[in-house]
Amino acid sequence: MSSDFPLKRVAIRENVPMAYMEVNTGEDPIIWIHGMGAYRESFHGIFVDPPVPGRHLAVDLPGFGHSGHWRRVHTLRDYVHALLDFMDALSIARAVLVGHSFGGMVAGETVVAAPERIQGALFVSSAGWMAPENALKPTPSVLLNRAGIWITGLDFFGRRMLAALGVAPEQLDPEDRRRFRWGWRHAYEMARMGQFYESPQFAERVLAAGRPLALIHGERDLLFPLARLRAVVGERAPLWVIPGAGHVPFYSHPAEFRQVFQAAYASLADTPRNGSR
Repeated sequence: MSSDFPLKRVAIRENVPMAYMEVNTGEDPIIWIHGMGAYRESFHGIFVDPPVPGRHLAVDLPGFGHSGHWRRVHTLRDYVHALLDFMDALSIARAVLVGHSFGGMVAGETVVAAPERIQGALFVSSAGWMAPENALKPTPSVLLNRAGIWITGLDFFGRRMLAALGVAPEQLDPEDRRRFRWGWRHAYEMARMGQFYESPQFAERVLAAGRPLALIHGERDLLFPLARLRAVVGERAPLWVIPGAGHVPFYSHPAEFRQVFQAAYASLADTPRNGSR
């Protein structure tokens, strides 16, 4: 599979390999965390021309992409440990986290677990604030789930899935389409997780951690509806809405996402606590 960014790996706990890609346009570390059924190359277009200066790193969470996995079913705490181990392996004392969808849930839990390691966090169409709606639900059978993932990765179903996420298939070039399909089909942990992860009192715990936060959300996100997000977060953290965008705004509305990201990123420095208690 072609890529402009070399595949890199570091070993985390229990000697599990964790894959990542990197592009440097500045010194401050910015770690991008993908969503469910995705991997680091989901951020390929962003990494070609990063919206802000920084040391940009996109990871494959354990059980996804080119990363290894543990024998046990993974927990949210496992992902938090993996992210902190990744930072330790690269001697990163503090970083800004950017989490999309499930990656936002991982980012939030990391903020709660180790606020001293987090410079700030940006949540892009993030899980955690609420349970997902209109999402595929796994069965108790890992083999059946794997078969379902493979089938839904076919072009016929893939085009409909992209449309449901708010991305017009025709606006993607063949390489982007292959990245979507490859990430979906190599989501090992998605097949065996049993059910989507739960994070009780996510908003209260993340906001109480006292780190700078910013939210970016698509106006037409079907998985995490904007109205529900506003009801949960209220005025406690700044929210940027991308009109007309669905769940993957950096693909469907790349120019608008870039502009909004720059403003949201700048806000992390301007509002040290973002209204958290």
